[in-house]
Amino acid sequence: MKKKLQHLNILTAAFIVAVLFASLFISFFIFTSLDFNQYDNTIRLSVQEQKQSVENGIYTKGKYPYLVFDLAGKILYSDPEFNLNVGEDVNVQEMLQYDKSFAYLNKNSRKESFILQKDGVTNGFVVFLIPESEVITNANHSKIIPVFFPLALGILLSVILLLVRTVYCNNRVLKPLREISTSAKGIIAGNYNLEVLRTYWKNVNENEVGDLSYAFELMRDELKAKQIREEALKKSQKELISCISHDLKTPISTIKAYSEGLRDNIAKNPKQQDEFIGIIINKTDLLIGMINELLEYSNAQLNQLEIKRVELYFLDFFIPLMSEVKVYVEQNGYEFSYHSSLPNIIATIDPKRITEVIYNLIENSMKYMGYNQGKIEIEAERVDKFILIKVKDRGPGISADDIPYVFDKFYRAEKSRSSSIPGSGLGLSICKYIVNEHGGDIYCKSTNKNGCEIGFTIE
Repeated sequence: MKKKLQHLNILTAAFIVAVLFASLFISFFIFTSLDFNQYDNTIRLSVQEQKQSVENGIYTKGKYPYLVFDLAGKILYSDPEFNLNVGEDVNVQEMLQYDKSFAYLNKNSRKESFILQKDGVTNGFVVFLIPESEVITNANHSKIIPVFFPLALGILLSVILLLVRTVYCNNRVLKPLREISTSAKGIIAGNYNLEVLRTYWKNVNENEVGDLSYAFELMRDELKAKQIREEALKKSQKELISCISHDLKTPISTIKAYSEGLRDNIAKNPKQQDEFIGIIINKTDLLIGMINELLEYSNAQLNQLEIKRVELYFLDFFIPLMSEVKVYVEQNGYEFSYHSSLPNIIATIDPKRITEVIYNLIENSMKYMGYNQGKIEIEAERVDKFILIKVKDRGPGISADDIPYVFDKFYRAEKSRSSSIPGSGLGLSICKYIVNEHGGDIYCKSTNKNGCEIGFTIE
């Protein structure tokens, strides 16, 4: 393809140069056969001094005969050559134009007309009678060179243009096509890292190859991103299988053991039977919660977790929620308080999902505080264009080494993943997804002595 384009450029250049040289020869032949007469425009400069005198009202005999008349056509001054007297009226339009009657009566003279102005006001006209011998000059053969100079210059510019076009085609056509071909072969082999020169510049007019290379790069970027997502998904699936098998094993084993105990009449009295049944129900609820978390996480990974944002007055949503949360927390044996410095501003949120975030953070605090007496506090305030909600507890806190990872999927601060802390390890990861979908961010602050604070913003 490269050789074909180069041959085409050479043939095009030769054709254009041949045409230009032929045009030059024909133009030379035509122009040398003509009688070149040209109007000498410098005559206006030679009457300039006379014109200025007339504008000043000084009518004296000058080099050229002249006629002065006002705007109405009344003659103010006239040399004998015009055969007109002062005070007579003339047709202004006829006098200013080069009409046939004047040409017949003055065969060897030409009229040059000027407007008379003084202090920026037009007050008349002056017409000079100038011999044709001083107006028309005969062209000689030396003027042929200036006549043909633009054509010769055009030939030179055409050659330069062809050279520029050749370089342009190489840089903006051949080079990108070579790179596209190389990158396409790499993609076939599974290598998505071979970039193509993006010739889609806004300050230069785009061409079809530029559009092609730009579109190809978008395709390569998208394929590369899909490859990365696919690899991450495969890794995530392996982690998911490993974590599910570990997390589900203990509650299922517990349910099996207590079910066998009921079957084998290990529980001898109704009180023990109720205790066994209660444990089975609790473990079943735990399994249901873990499965729901896994389902929500899966939907979040697939961008299918439904977020329905609506406009509402935030305090009308927040205060009733806090009353509900207070009952829930206190029923679980913890103290609860909340504080808000927010005005009743309008926010665009999904109330269901934000409620889910707050409950997840509260349950996370309760899990790690254990059954010891503890306190949970929630604060809401405005920071610039964001609403900031903080959930604080007085629990054991989180070590500095664990804080960067608390929002990662399946992560627990307990390295052994002991079943003493229930859950799938997905709650905070889902919270982060929901907060990000609301245009906000989530953070964790903690010390081993003062408990933990997890806050998130809503745009």
